[in-house]
Amino acid sequence: MTSPTWLLTHLHGDHTGWTTLEDRPVFPNATYRCHAADWHHFVDGPEPDRRTASKLAPITGQVELFDTDRTLAPGIDARHTPGHTPGSTIYIVSSGQRRALLLGDVAHSPVELLDAGWEAVYDTDSPAAQAARARLIDEIEADGTPVASPHFAGLRFGRKTRASATNNVR
Repeated sequence: MTSPTWLLTHLHGDHTGWTTLEDRPVFPNATYRCHAADWHHFVDGPEPDRRTASKLAPITGQVELFDTDRTLAPGIDARHTPGHTPGSTIYIVSSGQRRALLLGDVAHSPVELLDAGWEAVYDTDSPAAQAARARLIDEIEADGTPVASPHFAGLRFGRKTRASATNNVR
């Protein structure tokens, strides 16, 4: 039996809070995957975030880092989208010709998919975050790929269309 794998879009506390509890991994047999740039920025770099490093210390031996866009498992691809954090990652879930994007915090609100210039206060590199959103907007408008973000109301998938400026994200 294989161990479960948890994919981390980035290492902000609201996305890692469930990894450990009382200095122990919540899932002791799991593998946690995240982009190396985030791990280096928040955990083991020259100026780590102490709270994040402390929170993630119990899973250090269970973390697998990646530093390139890649297939992590059949039907799950990681795409580096730096800006919100240095290692911010979108996950692409696919089957055959169908796919959907899990955005993490590349967009916190559907309005950020209407105008890439809207931004979250927590973006570590605003120009890079805006560029990532602009590329994402072009991609999802062009092919209607469904997207989801943990901060969107209702935690549902939606599509962005060019049909209407007042109803572009549904």
